Amino acid sequence: MVRQARSEVTRQKIIDAAADLFTEQGYGATGLGDIIDRVGVTKGALYYHFDCKESLARAIVAGGAAAITKAFAGISVAPAPAFENMIHGVFVVADMVRSDKQARTALYLTRVLGESSDAASEAYDGWRQLLSEQAAQAQQQGDLRDGVAPAAAAELVLATILGVELLSRGASGGADLTERLASTWEVLLPALASPEALAFFKEYLARESMRHAGPALII
Repeated sequence: MVRQARSEVTRQKIIDAAADLFTEQGYGATGLGDIIDRVGVTKGALYYHFDCKESLARAIVAGGAAAITKAFAGISVAPAPAFENMIHGVFVVADMVRSDKQARTALYLTRVLGESSDAASEAYDGWRQLLSEQAAQAQQQGDLRDGVAPAAAAELVLATILGVELLSRGASGGADLTERLASTWEVLLPALASPEALAFFKEYLARESMRHAGPALII
């Protein structure tokens, strides 16, 4: 049991070091030797847990995606309007990306690995499914605009999260992610919310934006 716990600690140290290096140097520029040097383990110890750099990257994507999915799934069961949960969920994900190193690196790696990684595909599918379920509930509650398919709304919101995160990373290192998401939601709301619900969700967005206007990005 002690050996297993020690092995898990080593594995997590490798993941943490790789996440740091992938963020600092980029995935392509980081070699396994760099990770070994950063962690201070032997080559054998690293290969015991990961047989190549891509398997290590997949582990980071899977862990970060699982954390994001769990956070959003927890919000989805809240007894609030589903459209409200969608807005709130996006800001919670932004908070995680700003403060959680593995979640932040996972988003970066989903783009780097793209179609070559099942982990990236599974992450996108999981987030899309959760958003689709919330959009379908919003439709049933009369809050989704007529003519907007729940699946299309989910695709748009997911694309917004990923695109805004990419722009924020390039422009400010991710420091202005919350502000960019708030501005983008202001444009999305009239396209997605029913006219009867639009004013309510505009007010909710304003409150949510202020609540999540937090501290600078934690590196």
